Amino acid sequence: MHQGVTVLPSDRAVFPPYAMSTGWFGRTSLPPEGRWEPHDHYEHSLLWGVSGGVTVLADHVRWQIPPTVGLWMPSRTVHEVFATVGSSFYMTYFRPEAFVPAALDPEAWRSTGPVAVSRVLREILLHMRAYDMPVPARTRAEHVVFDMMQPLEVAALDVPMPSDPRAEAVARALIANPADPRSLAEWAAVAGGSVRTLTRMFSSGTGMSFAQWRIQVRVRAALTYLAAGMPVSVVSRKVGYSTPSAFVSVFRRVTGRTPGHYFTFPPDMADPRWSVGA
Repeated sequence: MHQGVTVLPSDRAVFPPYAMSTGWFGRTSLPPEGRWEPHDHYEHSLLWGVSGGVTVLADHVRWQIPPTVGLWMPSRTVHEVFATVGSSFYMTYFRPEAFVPAALDPEAWRSTGPVAVSRVLREILLHMRAYDMPVPARTRAEHVVFDMMQPLEVAALDVPMPSDPRAEAVARALIANPADPRSLAEWAAVAGGSVRTLTRMFSSGTGMSFAQWRIQVRVRAALTYLAAGMPVSVVSRKVGYSTPSAFVSVFRRVTGRTPGHYFTFPPDMADPRWSVGA
C-alpha cells in the first residue's frame, strides 16, 4: 500500500471462483465534487465505457478516456479519477492471480495504458455484472475476455518524471496542459532558476533534454485524442502545434507512423453512434 493513498472500502472487489467483476459509476455513485482522491485497488482494473468527460491521473500521466478505449491499471496503481457532471463509466476488476491474458508479452500488462474495447468485448464485460451464472459458464466467458483484450501502443511511449521538485512542478504543469507555449526560459523563471539549471534538472532526471521531454508529453497526449477519433487538425492544436503538418512531422519522428495509421480499430468501434449508458 502506498503512503497517503486511500484504499477503497473492503479493499477487494472480486472473490473466487470469479476472475473478474464489472461495476457502473454514475449519477448517485459519483462523488459530489466529481473527484476520487488518490487511491489504489488490490485488483487490476479497466476503466471503460465512458459517457461524458472522465479523466484519470495515473503514473504522472493525465489520460482522457474516449468511449472506444479503456484504461488498464495494474494492481496497486495509484490513480485519481475526475468526472464531469452527467458522466458515467464502468470499472472491471480482475483478480491478479486469476488474470490469464492471451499469448501476449506479460510486460504489456505491467504498466498503465489504453486497451481497445470493441462492441463485442463491451457486451461480454457487461455480462460479467451478473452473479447468478453457473460457474463453468462464467469461467468460459472470462476466458473469452482474456482472449479479446488487446493493449494499444500508447503505453510504450515513456514519459519519465524529473526528480527535482522544481523541475517536477514544471513537468506536471506541462502534462496537465501539453499545449502550453511557454519557452524554456519562461519555465525557468517559473521554477525560480536559470535556463542552465532547469536544463540540467531535466537531463539528469529524465535522460532527455527539456525539448525532447516536452515532445514525448505532447505525442503521448495526442495518442489518447487520436484513439478517441479526433481529427488530426484538432489534435495538433490541443497538444500545442500551430499547424497539422508540424504535428504530423513530429508524430512520425517519434512513433515511426503518421497519426492516420497509428490506430487500427475493429469496424464496430468506428460506429459514431456507439455510446455506453447505464
